[in-house]
Amino acid sequence: MNISITGAAGSIGRAITAALSARHTISPTDIRMAPGARMIVRADVLDIEAVEELCKGMDAVIHVARATWDDQLSDVENERHILETRLKGTYNVLKAASEAGVKRVVQVSDLCIFSGYGEDFIVSEDFLPLPDTSVYQQSVYLSEQIACEFAQQYPGMILTLRLGKLVDQDKLAADSPLEDIWLDYRDATRAIERAVMIDQFDGSSKWGLYNLTAGLPNERYSLLKISSGHFGLKPKFNFEDWWHEETS
Repeated sequence: MNISITGAAGSIGRAITAALSARHTISPTDIRMAPGARMIVRADVLDIEAVEELCKGMDAVIHVARATWDDQLSDVENERHILETRLKGTYNVLKAASEAGVKRVVQVSDLCIFSGYGEDFIVSEDFLPLPDTSVYQQSVYLSEQIACEFAQQYPGMILTLRLGKLVDQDKLAADSPLEDIWLDYRDATRAIERAVMIDQFDGSSKWGLYNLTAGLPNERYSLLKISSGHFGLKPKFNFEDWWHEETS
């Protein structure tokens, strides 16, 4: 498959590019280059013409691009940039992809939008998001609403994958405190590739919506939907050494 990736210079973008390159023709794009990364085409998701170009001839687009806090900018400038990149960038990608006939857009999202629920809740995809008032969580939540609206017009095109906190199990310090939202990068990339490939969604037939963490004991996020049905993916990395340490 021909797959374009936005935000390919970031850590998850680099991991996706490396993992999928052996089986697909990958076109990584970003507004910056990453040291040691394979060649990245410069493309700003805020530039609709650049986004239209990156969607041409693609079977799928994996949308990872987001802005992070920049200490060189004021608080107002940072908040504007984070919101613009996530909201306008998502709109541009979905608009260009739909016009180019792209079959699948995988929107990489974040489970942080459920932060308003207490620890006694087991959260599934049909829960109403409860983000806090931070610009980051609000930008994630609102970008999902854009995807939802596009999905009504282009059913089957968009799959939103909400990921937990990405870590590398092999590089994690042995004394790191266990977090129930951990997810190994390798399971994330497996899920993203699976999201590109599946031809039918579980639940809503118009918009694919899935949550994914490592599935630790006392899991706060239900993995029933993503581990069964059409998606059929179970995490391979469960951080067993860390949760055994917690319970010993």
